[in-house]
Amino acid sequence: MIKMSIGAAFSETFAFLKANWTKMLMWMGGTIVVLGILGYLMLGSTFAAMAMATTTNDPSVMLGAFSRIFLFAILAAVILYAVGMLIWRGGLHPDEAPNFGWAFQAGPAFALGMFVVMAIAYIVMMIISFVLMLIFGAVLGGAGAFSPGAFQSGALSGGAMAVAFVYYVAVLVFFLWLQGRLSVAGPVMAQKLTRNPVTGITESWKLTGASQWAIVGFYILFTILMVVYAFIAGLIFGGITGALAGGSAVGAMVAMIVLGLIVYLPILMLSLSMPVGIYRAISSGTTSGEIFA
Repeated sequence: MIKMSIGAAFSETFAFLKANWTKMLMWMGGTIVVLGILGYLMLGSTFAAMAMATTTNDPSVMLGAFSRIFLFAILAAVILYAVGMLIWRGGLHPDEAPNFGWAFQAGPAFALGMFVVMAIAYIVMMIISFVLMLIFGAVLGGAGAFSPGAFQSGALSGGAMAVAFVYYVAVLVFFLWLQGRLSVAGPVMAQKLTRNPVTGITESWKLTGASQWAIVGFYILFTILMVVYAFIAGLIFGGITGALAGGSAVGAMVAMIVLGLIVYLPILMLSLSMPVGIYRAISSGTTSGEIFA
């Protein structure tokens, strides 16, 4: 377990991206195109049907629409996580041929494991929030003291609002910390060629122990950079994709694919490089100067 520096994580992330960008471009670019076509085939008329259902008050239409959206989300997650596993394994072992059978089992298993851990953390946080709301609500005059209406009406004192703000920041930091502790679970699974997410999660917890707050800082910096990029790229290319849509379903599909390739593909490529960058930085102990030497 090696203590990581943010500079080393940045260096390793871009080193992985530099070595594997063509492979990532091919896999993720193809995935975006496939998902765009699949979304058009599965959801082409769904949103129009949902709009009509609001006027006819037909719950069966809404239920069918949400079912199709849910099914598409599951298929998209399976494909994306499987492709992610292929990229991680291929980057860590570049001489190996792609193992599709393993990837389409390990990817969904990894996604399910992360979902379970995050769901448990969310439930625990909701319980803690409820208990704190009762405690502070009793002091401030009832459980509704922290309701949205209390915030809007100005009924909360400055001290109570400060406590609420600190708590919300603490919740955000907690989930960033948890994400950091689990950040290398996927690369661990790819390195060990395992389908068991418990192996990846437990090993990630051990590896990230010495660098947990450096990883949080790394994620915050990268998140800010990606949000800025998405905002600027959306402003630049949003009008172009809007013109491509032209009010037709086919145009909307083409616009969605183009926007995905221009705006979201670079973000996906960086997002896939980050866990491996962290994994290499805490496994090898290299510094940013050594990476590009």
